[in-house]
Amino acid sequence: MKYLLIVFISFFYTQQLFGFGSSPIENDSNKIKVDTVFDINSMDFKRVPSVDTLFMVAKKYLGKHAYLFTAVKIVESGNTNKYSWLAINHFNLCGMRFPTKRKTYAISKTNTNYAIYRNWFECMLDFKIYIHLVEDKYKLKHHKTPTDKDMIEFLSNSYNQHGSWKTFMFQMLDSVKNKYL
Repeated sequence: MKYLLIVFISFFYTQQLFGFGSSPIENDSNKIKVDTVFDINSMDFKRVPSVDTLFMVAKKYLGKHAYLFTAVKIVESGNTNKYSWLAINHFNLCGMRFPTKRKTYAISKTNTNYAIYRNWFECMLDFKIYIHLVEDKYKLKHHKTPTDKDMIEFLSNSYNQHGSWKTFMFQMLDSVKNKYL
């Protein structure tokens, strides 16, 4: 009975969070406005949430880098319910390598040097540390604040060396911005 009550409350909360059963919050059929007011403590940190939920959390905790994070997450570890092994088993949503010279939330590394996290939220916070360091390097080199596309261009030789990564990232960033702007 207690389990059934928890399931019902979770279901009701999810319905309210995403606006199901109430008036739609969409501007048109392609765009979704996401409300970033939620209780982070009520979330399950041991289960990777949907991309929509990840974006809501990223919007609150990463600010302007939420779109970039979401695009990197989808390209590196898949979309909702199609996550990579690394994302499911080690909460590494962005294909982050284990750092040796910066602060990190990673607790260990795989035998191929990918970072292992306690939960998906710590991966997101680690991405924030990393992306701020990259942004600072960009500013030093180019003397301007980078756009998300500038960041992708800047990262394309260090974050992921696959030739198609940059192209996929540009396409995914456009798609993410189109959905959530």
